[in-house]
This record gives sequence, structure tokens and C-alpha cells, in this order.
Amino acid sequence: MGFSHALQLRLAQWILALWLALGLAGAVLPGAPPLLVGLGSDALALGAVLLLALVVGVPLGALAGSGPRWIDVTLAFTTDWIAAVPVVLLLAFLRPAGVTPMGGLVLLGLLRALEVGWVVRSALLRVAVIDTTWAARSLGYMPLRVFLNQRLPAAAGPALAHLALTPAWTFLLDGVGTAADLGAASSSRSLGALVAGAGSHTSLSTSAAAIVAVVSLTWALHRLGDHYGLRLARK
Repeated sequence: MGFSHALQLRLAQWILALWLALGLAGAVLPGAPPLLVGLGSDALALGAVLLLALVVGVPLGALAGSGPRWIDVTLAFTTDWIAAVPVVLLLAFLRPAGVTPMGGLVLLGLLRALEVGWVVRSALLRVAVIDTTWAARSLGYMPLRVFLNQRLPAAAGPALAHLALTPAWTFLLDGVGTAADLGAASSSRSLGALVAGAGSHTSLSTSAAAIVAVVSLTWALHRLGDHYGLRLARK
């Protein structure tokens, strides 16, 4: 079991490194094949979306789970409202208003941040059930050291597992938006746009390779997130 886990972890690291290397090649090499261009486009988009989701989502979830009540209520209301509106349609309405591709990535990052915030908030409340400092928390007091060393690391696992689904999420958004002629969510050069526009200029093997690349990256991020999330929770 230990060998299998170590092997899966090493494979996940190699998949991530290969993705980054091929993505860099697709971003800098002139005349790169469409598959490499798509890998480069997705790597840049995923980096921006994941960074924004972490920087905004984790503090937001921490405040919602252990801060003022109105933050929790506002996050719940906003998350429910966003869930009722398809992201592709939201982008389709915003782009004619002058939203740039970079603005679209910021919007995707903020949407992921809301979801990550809700996951972190829920994980913090689950931890609070067995937390010995709950009595102090109920009186409005939470030592910062306890929060940073116990509460927040325990919420890292669910947050990282949720973020691991981002490659598949953006791929589906790009594919659906391109197929519906609404425009790709992240970039017109992404893997999702490449596969959805596969009619006359994309071979079946290229489309299959793009799908395998997205599925493998999603799996790799999930394995890495699960591993490092457990390590943080055990500290």
C-alpha cells in the first residue's frame, strides 16, 4: 500500500512537471502545434485561476467559518446565486460589455474563490465540532495560534481536493462555450476550444490527446492535493 501510494505520488509529480514543460514550450515556441499551444494556454489560465482562488478563497472561507456571522450569510447567498447561473452564459453576457480575456480569467478565479471559500468554511465548521477550543470560540475568542496551527491546516485537504478539479472545470467551460458559439471561457486557444472546434482542422488523435492531458492533470492535482492536505492536517 505504501509503495503504491509513493508510486502514485511520483507519477503525479511527473505529470505536473511534463504539463508545465510542454505548456512552456507551447507558449514560447513560434509555430508550435495546436496541442502544445493549447497546453500553454491552459497552463497560464490555470495558474492565474488557481492563484486567485487560493489568495481570495482561503481567507474568505476562514472569515466565514470563524468570523462575523454576516460574512457567512453573504458567502452562502452569493454561492447559491452563482450556482443558479451557468458560467458560460455569465461570460457571454459580460464579454459584449467590454470584458477582456484577462478579465474573463479574473472572473473565473473569483468564481472558484467563492467555491473554495465555501469548502474551507464547511471544513472549519466540521473541525470545530471536535475542537477543544470551541468553548472559547463560542464566546467570541479564538487564539490566532490555534486557528493557524489547527483549524486552517485541517481545512486544507478539502480545499486542495476541490481546486484539483479546476482543469476539468475550465476544459468543460471552454468546450461548451465554443460549441455553443458563445466563446471559450478562458481562451480561444485552450484545449477545450480545440476539442469543441474539432470539425475540420483538428484530428481525432489530437482531440483524444487533449482529453487525456486534462484528465491526467486533474488526477495528478487531486493526488498531490490529497497528499499535502493530509500532511498539513497531521501537523
